[in-house]
Amino acid sequence: MHHSTLFSPPLPLHKLHSVQRMGFGTNNKIYVEFDSPWWDADCEVIYLVWEDEQDLVDEVADVKRSWIKKLFGFTVLKPTERYGHVLCGWIAGHESEYMETLPEHEVLHEVTQLIRRFTGNPIVTPRRVLCSRWFHDPWTCGSYTYPGRGCSAQDLDNLMEPLPTKGSTQSQPLQVLFAGEATHPCYYSTVHGALLSGWREADRLISHYSSSTAPPETSLPRLKRN
Repeated sequence: MHHSTLFSPPLPLHKLHSVQRMGFGTNNKIYVEFDSPWWDADCEVIYLVWEDEQDLVDEVADVKRSWIKKLFGFTVLKPTERYGHVLCGWIAGHESEYMETLPEHEVLHEVTQLIRRFTGNPIVTPRRVLCSRWFHDPWTCGSYTYPGRGCSAQDLDNLMEPLPTKGSTQSQPLQVLFAGEATHPCYYSTVHGALLSGWREADRLISHYSSSTAPPETSLPRLKRN
């Protein structure tokens, strides 16, 4: 964690402890393109169910051998006129992190064998794959948060609280504001949670500057939400 170098003065302890109690993991996407679809036209999602789930426990003894089993399904991208014949595979956890270390031709091979095994069709052949790599991106180090063990609703409130905190003896308000999916009380782990949190903090700034600088009869424009 880089809070000690990012913030001076340091974060209040209650906010820091809330950050430490949040979980943060990796959920990657594997886009798989085909020349033609092998799934039904009305298919939306393809789930993969293994008869033996021994390799799906949290602690995997041989990630190199079994990482592909953590790919639990595909979303069919639609409309076809826009995306072509593309599936979006989902993979999470340590296996997702290991997948990021592989060259795409090796991921393509493993995904091809996986699909052939589940469909029973030995000639299904993807054209190419494209993988996200959130864990090894130095600016993200993962994909998004989740409520960790011991985390509570109060921790989410602490994360969204601006600095200085209410009741602080410091005279300058709103020095630092916090947004992002981790600060949304309901939609953490989602893109729309991140968007809503950004709107929330923009509204906070508008409210602050409206009350402190604008004449009473002047109303500032609000963000329009469709």
